[in-house]
Amino acid sequence: MPLWLILTGLALTAQAPASWVTVGVTQQAPILSGFASVQPSVPIAITALQSGVLTNLSVVPGESVQPGQIIGRLEGQQIAAALAAAQGASNAANASLAAERGKLADHLSTNAAVAQAQAAAASARAQLAALRAAASLQSPVAGQVQSLAAGPGAALQPGQAVAVVQPAAGAWVKAVLYGPRAATLFPGTAARFIPADGAPVVPVTLLGMQGTQADGGVVLAFSGQALQPGEAGTLSLFLPRRPVLLVPSSALVLDDGRWWVMLHDAQGDHAVQVVPGAAQGAQTPILSGLVAGDQVIVQDAALLYHRGIASQYQPPD
Repeated sequence: MPLWLILTGLALTAQAPASWVTVGVTQQAPILSGFASVQPSVPIAITALQSGVLTNLSVVPGESVQPGQIIGRLEGQQIAAALAAAQGASNAANASLAAERGKLADHLSTNAAVAQAQAAAASARAQLAALRAAASLQSPVAGQVQSLAAGPGAALQPGQAVAVVQPAAGAWVKAVLYGPRAATLFPGTAARFIPADGAPVVPVTLLGMQGTQADGGVVLAFSGQALQPGEAGTLSLFLPRRPVLLVPSSALVLDDGRWWVMLHDAQGDHAVQVVPGAAQGAQTPILSGLVAGDQVIVQDAALLYHRGIASQYQPPD
């Protein structure tokens, strides 16, 4: 075969388009987990989960309380503004969902876009419900009020104690969780305590927030049955479902501590920086940098990326 024909074949092979996939959206319930240990029955502080002014304080030291009993409320401009913002976000998300459903009926949208809008609306509703629940200060356990740490009219910050309750009985789980979502959990949230020694998993329920560590860890208290004081393990809970973009892990390229994908669009193939989540088998969630419907290259993505970087440099004279 003539040399020019061989070289032509090689050139055509090098220029052949790489395969790509369309970025899809799926619903996912992220897992929040951290170290936990079972504590003996000790006083539990009822703390504010949001900023606000303490009103309607209805208990005194020595009074008995029941699980879920409201002992006070948070009011004032700060929590009112937060509630208004959350309500506005929920209304906007619902309107966006209705609009996407209307466009889908007219064949102007996609099922992926509707699913993404539906998940966003559900997330906004969950945040609004959590904020409304945080406006009511509730006793997480049955017990007796030991002391009050704040009085009516006090301006409270998240994590600030209002009252201390001595539980009537039972051990509890102390867990330390990290991340902005840990501070937004509200009493009644279901979780699982997984003992490190292989003992059966124990369903537990969030009682309340105990405070924040110097390293940012949020200390939370959970109740459950058949807890053994001194036992250690992991506390795990599912957060509200949210839309997640998934791409094949082979599409990701790591360069100088940053992650990239090769985006295929009308402008050709070019690198786009992304923020990936934890890999899930052959798929990786993308937290930012892409939108549903984007097309990313999965075959020889690293080769194409570095070829594009190399083309930006010229050899020295």
